[in-house]
Amino acid sequence: MQYKFLVPIIAVSFLIGQVSLITFKKVTEEELKKNYNTKTNANDKFASIISSLESEELILSWEDQQSTRINLSDLIIGYYRNYHAKESLRLNFEKLSDSIKALAPAINQAPIDAKLEFSEKEVRIKEFSLPQNGRQLNVEKSVSQTAKSLAEGKLSVFLVIDEIQPQITSASLERLGITTLLGRGESDFKGSSSSRIHNIKTGSAKFYGLLLKPGEEFSFNSALGEVDGKNGYLPELVVKSGKLRPEFGGGICQVSTTLFRAVMAAGLPILERRGHSLPVKYYNPQGFDATIYPGVIDLKFKNDTPNNILIQNKIEETKLSFEIYGSENDRKVEIDGPNILEQKPDGSMKTVLTRKITLPDGSVKEDIFRSTYKSPSLFPLEKNPLE
Repeated sequence: MQYKFLVPIIAVSFLIGQVSLITFKKVTEEELKKNYNTKTNANDKFASIISSLESEELILSWEDQQSTRINLSDLIIGYYRNYHAKESLRLNFEKLSDSIKALAPAINQAPIDAKLEFSEKEVRIKEFSLPQNGRQLNVEKSVSQTAKSLAEGKLSVFLVIDEIQPQITSASLERLGITTLLGRGESDFKGSSSSRIHNIKTGSAKFYGLLLKPGEEFSFNSALGEVDGKNGYLPELVVKSGKLRPEFGGGICQVSTTLFRAVMAAGLPILERRGHSLPVKYYNPQGFDATIYPGVIDLKFKNDTPNNILIQNKIEETKLSFEIYGSENDRKVEIDGPNILEQKPDGSMKTVLTRKITLPDGSVKEDIFRSTYKSPSLFPLEKNPLE
């Protein structure tokens, strides 16, 4: 006796609260057996191929002629097939996926944005460092590609890698809207030791060509990154815990101070700033400095303009300067000071720095930055533990 199985395929459409049954499809017992046998034969064929390759090595390759070898036996598991009551082999997709994922750190590469330089002569952005596409290992597609190759008896597989476009490319340079100099800051580190000069140059390089989007908040410490010997810094004096002590990166406050002065001139909102504990000659005039210490003290500001802003810096002899470029926003910036409110013979002092910003609509915003500096005699020099 021949049975017929009714397999309902229901399509439900919610149109004005109505539900309609569209169609039913009849599948015969012979068709079901045919489909079952086709799948069974494919599984048996794949198991046979896997079994013949079990002692071989799987070669996974990617760009730059790099590759890795994996024992195929590590990716195969046995299982019991009920329909023919035999032990069989199959590919362990979980292990294969894990093996491919493990290659991601060696393959993945973040895209590199175009670095920009502003030409005052041409009044436009010029590209000085070409963008580079990034790449990311597509684990899911690589697993599928590997399984397909093994089913064909192939042991060499080229992994699937997706290309990632950088956000800032040559084509997007003209759309950034950077047309004018918003503010400039300068400081002089004359008399600095060779290690301090080295740290200033190393730290400054982290900020050259940085681009901030409209509304983006800037953190000096985040842009700076790790400050240690591995990142090229040398030990030099810093102010910490009431003492002058040598630490990697001493002198980076020259960079934060100079950037702070440029941000002030550009009229950008200062979100976080702190002066030093004692007056430092490299930051004259006193009261116009910004100290930082990774993880503790930061310099933060915000791009509140409608377009991108570009940060650049340069060193000429013993002078460090920062420039901030953006679009003309018609805000007027007036800086008063820093003015010394109190100064004592021991070198301690109090200062005030005022900034008045007049916006295009006529509204005025005033920022006051007060600094208190203790006497340098209160900060003894601690022996260099790194020597």
